[in-house]
Amino acid sequence: MSWPELLENLSASGRQLDQQTDLLCQTENTQFQLFCTKGCSNCCTLAVNCSFVEAVAIANNLSADQRQALTAKLPLLRQISQQAENLKEFLRQFRAQLGGCPFLAVEDGSCSIYPLRPLSCRALLSTRNSSWCAVDFADLHPQEKEAFLSSLNPEIVAFPTHYLATSQELGLELESVSMVAMRDTFSVALSGNLIYQVWLETEFQLSKVLAQGFAATRQFIEERKLDLPFLLQLQGR
Repeated sequence: MSWPELLENLSASGRQLDQQTDLLCQTENTQFQLFCTKGCSNCCTLAVNCSFVEAVAIANNLSADQRQALTAKLPLLRQISQQAENLKEFLRQFRAQLGGCPFLAVEDGSCSIYPLRPLSCRALLSTRNSSWCAVDFADLHPQEKEAFLSSLNPEIVAFPTHYLATSQELGLELESVSMVAMRDTFSVALSGNLIYQVWLETEFQLSKVLAQGFAATRQFIEERKLDLPFLLQLQGR
């Protein structure tokens, strides 16, 4: 399998996830309502993880303005990564400081890479008003948190969040398929932070390095000190 084949398979996975989600929402006896709309964007402040195949698909289609917006996030992203003491702290600081995804359209807050958005973005579907997608639950009063959790149906959502469970499960499954295909093809698989991986591809054409295998990829990353905390996960066969 080659990069074009991996990218085509990824595109098919995205279509499959979208179709399954549409079917789920059209079920007559559905027990939930989805509140995601164009431009709501509160979830777009979350740190997004994806496979490197997804990052390559996005990097291959960026405009000059999108590349500039991406690059502008890198200094602060590096700083947050290096200063965070643990993953939980990294995720909180990412959301509090980074100012949202670089691929949000400035004029209306919509996703400017929508057809290529990662599987994890496609799968994150809110069963509550989008205002809840901006809440840091660590800041909620215990009684507010208890009331919110008691309002959730654990059979529908990925408890303790208000996001639909079924779509997330399928998204993770399809992402795993992409990772396995990458590892089977190149004897190496890479995943991690969306912003950082897209930047690595635009800056270094890292996909060409991956094609050389695990040892070459690890050496390339280590020599350039690119293996920053919480941003990359490298796997060998």
